[in-house]
Amino acid sequence: MLSEYVKETRTKRGLSQAELAKLADLSASFICRIEKGDYKSVTLASLSKLSRALKVPINELSNFVLDKGHREDLLKKTPYEIMTELQLSLPAIVPVYAAIDSRQIIEYVFVPRELALSGGREMKLIGIKSSDLEYDNVVHKGDIIICGKDMEPAPGDLCLKMEGDRMVITPYKKKEDIFALIVQVVRVVKKLN
Repeated sequence: MLSEYVKETRTKRGLSQAELAKLADLSASFICRIEKGDYKSVTLASLSKLSRALKVPINELSNFVLDKGHREDLLKKTPYEIMTELQLSLPAIVPVYAAIDSRQIIEYVFVPRELALSGGREMKLIGIKSSDLEYDNVVHKGDIIICGKDMEPAPGDLCLKMEGDRMVITPYKKKEDIFALIVQVVRVVKKLN
């Protein structure tokens, strides 16, 4: 159940309901209602905020909501509710560029829809082929870095940032100017013939 999952994940992260509410930009009473099993006021926007604050994929949360209501008659749902449920299951298509300053699209990749959602609205994501960007054991040369330019990072999130005249990957620190937030790394492997 969503209520148990949210409460368990929140306590594992050492957060109170009020702290989670603040991180998610939701009311404490909303978090309390969710943990008591009241999902009536749950929207895609609130699930997106909650998933970001808990650092879990939105589809994990949405599956609980959809499972709770799967026996309901589809005719009782509004077209908007049906479209929202369908939207969660469709992947987002992201253009990939050869470099950060390139304007030429070299390929496209599919990513889970929840990566493109922030605050209930779809964000513009871009992919960058990391020909010379590397970070620890997370990003290797040749990987595709999926980035969001207008997304708000949390401390510790990996970001692209200018250091002098070159772009680097670094964990976000408060009040730091960044180029883009890294939301996913797609590992590129060679074809085996």
